Amino acid sequence: MSLSFVFVKISLEGFTLEQAAGGRLVIGAVFLLPITYLLGDGLPLKLWFWKWAAILGMVNFVLPIGFTTYGLLSLPSNVVGAMFALIPLITIGLSTVILKIKVSRQKVIGLAIGLTGLLVISEPHRWIGATGGDSALPMLAIFAAAACLATAAILIRVMPKANPISLIGASSLIASVFGIWPFLSVFEGEFTSMRPWLGLLGVSILSTAIAYCIRFFLIRRKGPVFLAPNAYFSIILTNIFGVLLLGDAITTSMKIAFVLIFAGLYLARDRSGYMKQA
Repeated sequence: MSLSFVFVKISLEGFTLEQAAGGRLVIGAVFLLPITYLLGDGLPLKLWFWKWAAILGMVNFVLPIGFTTYGLLSLPSNVVGAMFALIPLITIGLSTVILKIKVSRQKVIGLAIGLTGLLVISEPHRWIGATGGDSALPMLAIFAAAACLATAAILIRVMPKANPISLIGASSLIASVFGIWPFLSVFEGEFTSMRPWLGLLGVSILSTAIAYCIRFFLIRRKGPVFLAPNAYFSIILTNIFGVLLLGDAITTSMKIAFVLIFAGLYLARDRSGYMKQA
């Protein structure tokens, strides 16, 4: 997931919003479909299976990918990454209400400190103020994407038992229906350079197909709260990749934020040094 924002930024250098989001859905599904039969249970012809696949296809793929791509049209990747830090807090809130999971006070404090670090890294003084209105809708879209992914984590936990690869493949297949038409428009005009294509392939295969499979597996095995602190560490990687691949500068706020994030991660761990569900 850490490379996702960078890959999307690169893909938007040559593709429109609709083409980038649609291509991500289609290419991800094409990559996952054979894996579904090689490593999963194929695509079972069961009504409940396809009902859950349709729900996850919308909440886990179509909506968050569309909202995130729209937000990245105008927002820097580190700002989007900071807003994605809302996912752990939303996930914890939903888990306590829906799953009745008790979350330790130390973990909540650690997550809050990590969120502070992410707010620092986003440098809010640059996007809150006289020109902040131009970013209102993109930021609202990113918040909606974060809420969708947090909700998807809860749905993955409460859904009936199913092969994770098969379900991700089926939900990706359903989601791809919404991306076929915009993706086909890529081939109507002049062929774009390789850099946007590399970004699109990277976000489709690494950040969508593979990362979503791992995320599904961990949520089913360990629970949604288990992944919450790890989201902060992924944003550190987002900023590192932004520096390496997009030429972003290493700022003082970034250095301060990293200290806060690591402090939050330390508090969010259990006494054995390993992350646990609650």
